[in-house]
Amino acid sequence: MLWKIIAGLCCVVQLAHADSVVLFDGHSLGGWRVEGDSEWSVVDQAIVASGSGDGFLVSEKGYGDFHLRAEFWVDATTNSGIFIRCREPSRIHPETCYELNIYDEHPQQEARTGAIVKQFMPPIARVETVGKWNTLEAMAKGAAIELKINGVTTAVLDNADPTAGFIALQHWADGTVKFRKLELNTP
Repeated sequence: MLWKIIAGLCCVVQLAHADSVVLFDGHSLGGWRVEGDSEWSVVDQAIVASGSGDGFLVSEKGYGDFHLRAEFWVDATTNSGIFIRCREPSRIHPETCYELNIYDEHPQQEARTGAIVKQFMPPIARVETVGKWNTLEAMAKGAAIELKINGVTTAVLDNADPTAGFIALQHWADGTVKFRKLELNTP
């Protein structure tokens, strides 16, 4: 019993030392830059990309170890995702970043929502996300990355490159994706 109390206190102390970063203020795209042809805007306190076009919204700062939490909404036709630890903002790709995929209808279902493309496929669990608000959480610490969609663990890596990098929101091809409540905690 005593060890549970001590463990709980340690967790509280760790959280107290974490820095919270709001990546989106709900009103502007401040702190982000556009790469590619997708058009990004803010509508009803959400970042929105719709129509056709391939591109990314890239954070101006890079992050290494963090706990990222974001809410997303996507329609069935949209190929989207959140890329983390990207080193070059003009070269965002699953081979140069970690792509936390958002695409329920992916033609290759092993790369569907919840996969870390080219790294952890297929996802551990199948989560349906189309047409509703969902929560994505990514915990990146050193060589470990854990991805959760709506509280369900979908991918775990233990051999990731720990190098800090940018975060990028993806809109690829047609359809609509929305992001809101993008926040992260850093140690």
